[in-house]
Amino acid sequence: VLTPVVSLSPVFSLQMTKSVTNPEELGGLASQMTNDYGHLALQGRMAAATAEPEEIGFQIRTRVQELGHGCIFLVQKAGALQICPTDSYTKRELIECARAVTEKVSLVLSALQAGNKGTQACITAASAVSGIIADLDTTIMFATAGTLNAENNESFADHR
Repeated sequence: VLTPVVSLSPVFSLQMTKSVTNPEELGGLASQMTNDYGHLALQGRMAAATAEPEEIGFQIRTRVQELGHGCIFLVQKAGALQICPTDSYTKRELIECARAVTEKVSLVLSALQAGNKGTQACITAASAVSGIIADLDTTIMFATAGTLNAENNESFADHR
């Protein structure tokens, strides 16, 4: 679920805001945002359905919908700016919409994190275990190659 949300992150809104000076880039960015939101909506629905307590699921669903409304306004302002690239009022509105989308993304992220505290702990633990396994694999590789110094003339095979 976090991948589509990260795609709609503040960096994306910054790209959209910077495109005020290059309105021809707005169409591609709006299309990308629409696709990312579509993925988020699908995965957000699943996250909301499985979230415990039910209140967290409602919060996820509501915040994803609010983000969708913000994305709609942002795409509309991007289209308006492409029609009239010199309109300073539309440029300001686009920037305000980008800020609103950034705020809504952070609200979605906080709702998802509230519903996935146990999942996040498992991800962190799995990452730590993967790091330990990688370190052990590296040590085994060096020991098998004979590049580690033996302290008392024992071979690695004796300890493996």
